[in-house]
Amino acid sequence: MITLKNWCNKNITPLAWQRIIIKVLPQLREKGFELDELEDPNNDRLFQEEEFKLFTDALDTLYNISFPKEVMDKIQ
Repeated sequence: MITLKNWCNKNITPLAWQRIIIKVLPQLREKGFELDELEDPNNDRLFQEEEFKLFTDALDTLYNISFPKEVMDKIQ
């Protein structure tokens, strides 16, 4: 299983996921998420489309990249 966190940390930098969640934390807090839950999400944690869009926008803003299609098809 591929998770957003694992993909980011493996394919970008070991701290990529942390940078992404810090960038979107204000919007995610409005939805009831807390930092510790986002830093180490459970493997069975499913994000809604709106949250996923925040992650992909932050990835584009911070690193000027997007998730490859083959990753998008498998990602959780």
